[in-house]
Amino acid sequence: MTGHQTLGPAAATALGQLNERLAAKPAAHLQVSGLSIHYSTLRGPFNAVDNVSFEVAAGTNLGLVGESGCGKSTVVKALMGLLPEMTRVTGQALLDGQNILGLSDADLQDVRWNRISLITQSAMNSLDPVYCIGDQICEAILAHEPVGKTVAWARAEQMFALVGLPAERLREFPHQFSGGMRQRAVIAMALALNAGMLLADEPTTALDPIMQSQIMSRIRGIHDHMRRSMILVTHDIAVVAETCETVVVMYAGKVAESGPTQDVLDRPLHPYTMGLQNAFPRLPVRGQPRKPLISIPGTVPNLLLPPAGCRFAGRCPFATNLCRSVAPPTYQIGAQSAACHYVERASQFRVAAAEPDTWRSMEPSR
Repeated sequence: MTGHQTLGPAAATALGQLNERLAAKPAAHLQVSGLSIHYSTLRGPFNAVDNVSFEVAAGTNLGLVGESGCGKSTVVKALMGLLPEMTRVTGQALLDGQNILGLSDADLQDVRWNRISLITQSAMNSLDPVYCIGDQICEAILAHEPVGKTVAWARAEQMFALVGLPAERLREFPHQFSGGMRQRAVIAMALALNAGMLLADEPTTALDPIMQSQIMSRIRGIHDHMRRSMILVTHDIAVVAETCETVVVMYAGKVAESGPTQDVLDRPLHPYTMGLQNAFPRLPVRGQPRKPLISIPGTVPNLLLPPAGCRFAGRCPFATNLCRSVAPPTYQIGAQSAACHYVERASQFRVAAAEPDTWRSMEPSR
């Protein structure tokens, strides 16, 4: 059997009612406050996330950005209840007023896919290789909606059409899909129940640049069409600039800076954000020399024994003894906030940070 299935009158009515119920779901409001996550290791607790707070207003898109290992994906796994056992989680994550941290397995079953859904980094790892894609999408639908397999399959066909995949491919297995097609299938699964909150965890990591652009374009189009709330986890500032209304910049498990995306990118307050911008290529401006790419020297601190002061101090060209000894509070400047002792000097730092020599001074002597 190929192509779209033909629905009888009763099934067509049931599908219409299902679509109406799902379309009526509101976008979710998420408030994360004081989230800390410690992994248990043989060498002691690993402080993966430390006192992270942010808010995602209903229908908006927040970018969670930073280097690999900064804690971005750990935050997402905590929200989905996917952290390993013996992980210590404190703080709150209020999804429409309900704290979803520490829920029982039974309560999590109601939340996952139905109210909050996930697009993972590796689509191949999130799909079961022994079931066809259609059955896997139907399983999620049937677990939450009182419909039959025929109606659930028809809903899966609609989701495949939304992500640009032909309906007949629903009967195929993950290994029969290319990397880009598997990623689109995972997006279709995440959208199947129209969850109010969509988490996209590095959704283009394993794809080539052309496919990355196509997937991100698809995600932006779906967000504009469905207006779900979304957290996009990425290390790419350019993706955040094109996709997200607000941004949270993380470094070594803590929030370095946050605020409206345009404000943060135009006028960064934290030296780490300035460094991240320098490390990504920009289109040249006519009549002006091309800006050089500047890497941030050094490595992230050991989170088994995090430093007493600012976690970026060891790589920051503007750090002082105060930075190295006292953790900075978070300062609010307009709609932006940053954890830096010297936010009032941000305009000076931005000028200096654009010069390669500023960061070169941090490199170890040879």
